[in-house]
Amino acid sequence: MKRLETESGRRINYNSGIPALEDYYYRQYELIKKGSDDLATLELVMLGSALDFISFAKKSFGITLGSEDKYITSYDEVLDALSRGIIKENVYDNIAKNAGAYLGFLIIANIGGEWIDTESGPAVKILGREIYTADFAEKRLMSESGLNAAEYYNTVKALKQR
Repeated sequence: MKRLETESGRRINYNSGIPALEDYYYRQYELIKKGSDDLATLELVMLGSALDFISFAKKSFGITLGSEDKYITSYDEVLDALSRGIIKENVYDNIAKNAGAYLGFLIIANIGGEWIDTESGPAVKILGREIYTADFAEKRLMSESGLNAAEYYNTVKALKQR
């Protein structure tokens, strides 16, 4: 298994594959539990949320998600399934946050950018713009977005190509 040696740089290599990212996340989590609180970064929290969504998609729908941009259509399938049967109460908020974290994960892995903490919550900063992926996921789950995930993703990708 490929190991991620990013502890010193605090930058996660999102293209290392899901098993390596899971291993990295759990190693960091164990270090945090032992008192290395400086490792508890927004980037690590968002990685954990994205990994939770990947696991949720596999267990709940049998849909595999990964770090390559080809998985945006699979992500959209999960959002479609959720939007048709979502419980708009307790579970909803966590699913939307994790779905947004996964979308941010895909954007950072394939387009670029980094996680930043804003007054409005976590966002991916790319080319000076803040992309609120959890907001998109929430609107998409509530059928309030005019874009599907692939269209949204490609809109962000177009920013990078300008």
